[in-house]
Amino acid sequence: MKERFEIYDGSAEAKKAKGKSKNLSGFHPLFTAAARRSIALDGLKIWLLLGFIVGVVTGVATGAGAVSILLGLLIAAVIYFGFRDDVYKKVYGPEHDRGQLPLPEGMSWEEAVDRIRRGFANPDVEQVTDTADAMTFYSKKRGTYQLKNTADGLKMTILTKPSKSSKKEYLYAVFSSVLLSQVIAILYPEKISAEQVEEEKAAVRKLFGAHKMPLLIELAITAAFVAFAVYMLYPVLYSDNARSKGVSDGYLSVFPAEATVGEVLDDFFANGTWENYEQDGVTFVHYSGECASTQTGEKATVGIYFKLNDDGSFEIDRMTMDGETMNLLRQNITLSEISNSYCNDHGIASSNALDELENALDDALADSSSSVSMAEPESETYTEDTDSDNSAQTATRSDRKVVSTNGMDTYSELSGEISVDVNSYEFGEMPESTKEYYLSYGSDFKTAWLNAMYTDVYEYSGKYSNLDALSRFIEYLKFYDEATYYMEVEGMIQDLHEIWYDFDIETLTDEDAGVYVDRVIQMAEANGAEIQTW
Repeated sequence: MKERFEIYDGSAEAKKAKGKSKNLSGFHPLFTAAARRSIALDGLKIWLLLGFIVGVVTGVATGAGAVSILLGLLIAAVIYFGFRDDVYKKVYGPEHDRGQLPLPEGMSWEEAVDRIRRGFANPDVEQVTDTADAMTFYSKKRGTYQLKNTADGLKMTILTKPSKSSKKEYLYAVFSSVLLSQVIAILYPEKISAEQVEEEKAAVRKLFGAHKMPLLIELAITAAFVAFAVYMLYPVLYSDNARSKGVSDGYLSVFPAEATVGEVLDDFFANGTWENYEQDGVTFVHYSGECASTQTGEKATVGIYFKLNDDGSFEIDRMTMDGETMNLLRQNITLSEISNSYCNDHGIASSNALDELENALDDALADSSSSVSMAEPESETYTEDTDSDNSAQTATRSDRKVVSTNGMDTYSELSGEISVDVNSYEFGEMPESTKEYYLSYGSDFKTAWLNAMYTDVYEYSGKYSNLDALSRFIEYLKFYDEATYYMEVEGMIQDLHEIWYDFDIETLTDEDAGVYVDRVIQMAEANGAEIQTW
């Protein structure tokens, strides 16, 4: 035989008694506020904890910081309000094991029925009937319930439910439990007080009243809750800071110190987006945005890939334009344009690292040129570099000017050396001594290089083909970039690079190549280039 039942009202004593049995078996739970909270929290405690942990971990992983606690609490709240009704249905339903509820000692069923009839009052129950072993409670709005006298004690069952909606199942379970509470309070007044009975009645009326709302209102409330949840979750899970692992809110030395990376990029690009991914154990953050191509004027998509370091810092790994990886010069030019654009838009003096490096290089070239002695204009010294297969020369003088037939200063001897050296080194393998040699000429090197490039491109287009001339042009640009450490990011050199970026020599016909050769020649002439004789 089952043990005699106990009442669970959410009090400290009830919780202690429940703790001994480890569950609510053998207890009749009241639908009071304290009991409801205790039952729902106890029934969902594992899921609430998991939801909170998931929220915190997600927040931390996305760089949300302290907001991760709020996300955890929000997920826990969604679980609580979303699943507590399922707990109510299970705990308050007639199938819940309440233990044995016998009639008071010495009381017959007929006496119990008489006492219940005289003491029972519920405005939601219109009629009560009885038989030799059962009492039936009728409610138009709540359904039909039966209290039956069995060998295992009094049992409450649900005979009919007005609604077949599954979401209202727990309402009828709770109502049957409250009816049983009223019966127990009549037969065992020392177990359930009149105040507790009235509190249960009020809670049930409120519960059913909430479910009387029209479907449209319920949908509106649900939509409002979802919108609020999205409003709370979006900044945590989908903000630029979260998707960029903090890069968007960080700072780069190549950008103005006053602005974050995200502010600078979004000022320059349209439709900017962030994402991150793992590759070989390294985290990369990718920014993609749209801008007008300086080559064609058409819309181009630029991608910037940041690499996250173990110490929390980050750096630019590479940049792309329409899927094609930029070379270092093009990348530096683009970063300079982005930074300068932000400075111009916000009235900030340009002070990014690219400008500083460029100015430093210009100063170095100027110093190198001005430091050359002018006491012996015809003096030249050469030394053989025995470490190089190409016998690179180191210069101590840059005075090699001759006078051309049109009376203008030219640099035929230095231009001739450049023309030879363009073919002397594999790309990326120019010795430092060779770079120092050419840079020691200061601005004269750039003039001689332009003359050499112009002469060769012009002659190659006539002797060979436009494609050969264009290939020669590319070799010259690579040579200049390497000799000057890729730091010429403005003016004529940049304009020549723009021509290079505008074509793919692998797909050009000779006729198409002629168009670009003409552009190169015209640009060289516009900058004072002369045909050289070596």
